[in-house]
Amino acid sequence: MYQSDHDLASKVVDQILMRLSPDQLTQIAQKAVPSSTPGGSYGHGPGGLFSNPALNRPLYSAVIATPFSGVQFALPIRGTTETSPLDGIITGVTATSGTEASGVCDDPPTTGLVKLCMHSYPLGLLSRQTPVYNVRYGTRLASRGEHTDFQVVGNPFSKLGTGPFMPSVPGSSADDMANTNSGKVIWAWMIAWARDFAKLLYTGTPLNNSAGGGYAEFYGFNSLINTGYRDALTGTACPAADSLVVDFFNQNVRTASSAIVTKILETYWTLMDLANRTGMAPVRWVLSMPMSLFYELTRIWPVAYLTDGSAAAGTNSQVFVDAGDQVRMRDEMRGDMGNRVGQHLKMFGVDVPVIVDDAITENGLGGGVQSSSIYFIPLTVLGGQPVTWLEYMDYNAIGVPQDAAKFAPEGHFQTTDNGRFLLARKPPTNTCVQLLAYTEPRLKFTVPYLAARIDRVGYSRLNGIRSGFPTTAGGGTDPYFTNGGNTSGSSSAPSYYSPTA
Repeated sequence: MYQSDHDLASKVVDQILMRLSPDQLTQIAQKAVPSSTPGGSYGHGPGGLFSNPALNRPLYSAVIATPFSGVQFALPIRGTTETSPLDGIITGVTATSGTEASGVCDDPPTTGLVKLCMHSYPLGLLSRQTPVYNVRYGTRLASRGEHTDFQVVGNPFSKLGTGPFMPSVPGSSADDMANTNSGKVIWAWMIAWARDFAKLLYTGTPLNNSAGGGYAEFYGFNSLINTGYRDALTGTACPAADSLVVDFFNQNVRTASSAIVTKILETYWTLMDLANRTGMAPVRWVLSMPMSLFYELTRIWPVAYLTDGSAAAGTNSQVFVDAGDQVRMRDEMRGDMGNRVGQHLKMFGVDVPVIVDDAITENGLGGGVQSSSIYFIPLTVLGGQPVTWLEYMDYNAIGVPQDAAKFAPEGHFQTTDNGRFLLARKPPTNTCVQLLAYTEPRLKFTVPYLAARIDRVGYSRLNGIRSGFPTTAGGGTDPYFTNGGNTSGSSSAPSYYSPTA
């Protein structure tokens, strides 16, 4: 009889290890521990990135931690303990069958049957690890001329926080990045989390999952705001659950201003009508689109909106629009762009919120013209009931910390962000260590029939708008991504003469 759960767990692990061959044990050991070669450069010490004694204290950040503003920050985030839940949509009632009664005692027609369509939302599995770090190195300095009081000006995470796809690490900060070697490694690791997974909110699909299960994607908006819905168990088509998907055929909004405004208004009107007829109103929608597209729409929107249907006045009539009214409407719709609040489009007397999102895929059409989609996303129905949200496997709720205490040394695992992330520290290779994190998110989207997407909308990209993504959706180099500079310091440790000849 064992004295504790920890003893029992240790005994089980020992029995498993005894059954493995020496080669299998070697493979496990090689995968479980970091290499003995630290990756990347240090911030301080000989050859450190910030080690030059002439470097002034303020360090100005030009890093874009994308998306700077996006739908991910507008969605509620909930924990879950369920891996495979099903959500249902009542799609209709079949037609009445039979003939009308002939006599007063004859049977009347029989009413139809209620139909249900069920949908599943698989969890993703996302992870990233830091380069190998040698803790013995610490934050040593090459000489007393090296500084550790740098102040980073322009923290890319300061306005909106870390976001749902980036773990928080206790004790880390923007200034810590420039003043300690460990802080520099953690900061770069968090940047990778922010930009590597941001696009999954739109492009995610389980079709990209790795064969062995080590990487998995959830369904993004491109899959969820779509047609062709079917029941998760039977595969039966469920057209009542389909979203409204419209093609604008890459027309440029500058030359097709009336057409795009009409298309957006018609789409919004159709969704409002469906919401009322299905008993879901009032619905709160947001529109999501890239920055340049929103800028172009607000340029042409006032005239096209204020003159909508004016051609009905006659072929020889003239319509006058006050220039002051146009400028006022344009500026009001753009809101406070500095803080990314207040953006909207005026539709049927309502200010419909617009979320500018850098994570939406943009496709180049040549000559500085881009093409992307406009998303109509329902956030709540019935005046406040959430219908779109982010969900994650809650590692705290399913007992991961307790299990880790039974099977692993203390401090090897740690949950953060209310159980949304699991941090793991690889067993050291002497003084070389490595930090990993895991999360299992999914996007819940329960009323796809109240959503819409207008695809292939052409627009001129604003000159100078930078991308925070090194690569495009297709894996190529993003032409609008910029960085430059060095990854290590230009100076090395001084080569002094030995004390004796």
